[in-house]
Amino acid sequence: MTQQKIESELKSVINLCKAVTSGSIEPFDIDVDYILSVIRKHYPELKNVQELCTDASALKELSNVLERQKDWIQYKTTTLYKDPFLLNQQILKMEISNIAKVFLKSWRPLVEMEQISAKTLAGSLGYWADLIPLNDRWKEPDLMLIDAEIATIEDAKMLGFLPEEGFVQSLEAFWVELGQKANETGIIDYWDWIGADTYEETVKRSYLTVFLVSYGYANIKIDQLTDSIEISYNKEQNSNPKQSKISIPTMVDYEEWKKWRKE
Repeated sequence: MTQQKIESELKSVINLCKAVTSGSIEPFDIDVDYILSVIRKHYPELKNVQELCTDASALKELSNVLERQKDWIQYKTTTLYKDPFLLNQQILKMEISNIAKVFLKSWRPLVEMEQISAKTLAGSLGYWADLIPLNDRWKEPDLMLIDAEIATIEDAKMLGFLPEEGFVQSLEAFWVELGQKANETGIIDYWDWIGADTYEETVKRSYLTVFLVSYGYANIKIDQLTDSIEISYNKEQNSNPKQSKISIPTMVDYEEWKKWRKE
């Protein structure tokens, strides 16, 4: 194998491991045994310092992948989370007799038996005797005719059905507020940004945040490993009118809001 091809394969391994570090690939999507086999295969053929440095970089990036896998397992363990893959592997290692014992311990069958008795007949007779006659139950409701009137836009605003300012003005004011609340790097935690004294106001802020991201006023970053969400402020609207707008789900769990309020 040529030295150029060896260098190319090692760099491919390095880029694959870096994708895990950057969050583009899940830690356990990497085949560690395969990467080790590539490094082990090419090590005896390395001839100069540059190639040895590339080989060392591949080992370093692979160790970062293993560290990410360790962090993932540790995090899921502390949250009492069981990954379906890990459960499946654990079940496959169990003996059939042990699986049957676990099933019998957790099995809670529901059995119901009904029969007619003097008590149930008395209850049925009492139910029908206490019913209001059909003529009383099917009476026509008393309706009152009221003349309808036309409401103006000002009336709708006074009643709270329409905002005092337009949606674009509200969104731009929300954008300015994001710039004021974000830290020096322009980043703020998702719940610290949308959180408000009332759950209704929190839902409204989350709704407006969807449009901030969709129209390029802000970006959202979700770390699946730590379940953290961050909103980053864009000093200038970063959107292309020719491109289709993106959308994100409105994540406002009521229990999460109550936890955030206690903090």
